Amino acid sequence: MKPLLYFSYGMTKSGSTLAYMLVRTALVAAGMAQPRLISAANIGGKRINMVEHLTRADAKELLDEARATGHMIVLKTHTRPDDPVVVDLLQSGLAIGHAVCRDPRDMVLSMLDHARHSRRLGQAEFTEFATFDAAIDNIRHQTNSLTAWLRLPNILSLCFEELAFETPQAARRILGQLGLRMNPGHLAELVLESGQTNKNRGKQARHIGEMPADLARSLGAEFAPLIDTLITHRAKLPQDGAVTLPPPASLRISQISEPAL
Repeated sequence: MKPLLYFSYGMTKSGSTLAYMLVRTALVAAGMAQPRLISAANIGGKRINMVEHLTRADAKELLDEARATGHMIVLKTHTRPDDPVVVDLLQSGLAIGHAVCRDPRDMVLSMLDHARHSRRLGQAEFTEFATFDAAIDNIRHQTNSLTAWLRLPNILSLCFEELAFETPQAARRILGQLGLRMNPGHLAELVLESGQTNKNRGKQARHIGEMPADLARSLGAEFAPLIDTLITHRAKLPQDGAVTLPPPASLRISQISEPAL
């Protein structure tokens, strides 16, 4: 069974749009056009198909539209896979996807940057993350979502550090998952030159010089499973395949709530 849907999940400020565009551009280059889906479940703009929580009726509509095109359609999302139909799609092989993360310490700084920028412009976006505590609490919940995605089959693990600074390598892994033959350097170049990746400062390991040392140590300890497994030692992960965390695994040491599937 060939997959018809591709779920592109990403944590906040993790390079998720870049990851989405790598998949989308690869599919288009292979002759698989990515039209805007007319399903009510699609909350994206003119160029992005994006979904949140899906009902079985939503999934049927999306599958029907994908079948009508004759090939896979990529869907961007930032939500947890707590809808049973999403689990069913991935377990059945009708869907595959990836999950994008970033060092939580750098995510905090990027979220605070966005909050300050929004306040200067009189906008509301991200202004709820005006303090370290607010951003960190949100990241705890997002890490539970990331864990939930990586507990499911056919999900490729990607991280900001790889996407932003080793883009051809990320492109190679995505192409391997998709089973497409294309020069990964060319794919990376196409996407990076498109101006549609939402890349901001794009600085690596910001927390080393920009975060109080005691807070950086505390967050490094709390999120050690995520940082060690998916970032520091990411070379040990399957390079062209999906990662599935065993059910007891968690990407945080201290838990607020168990990831819900």
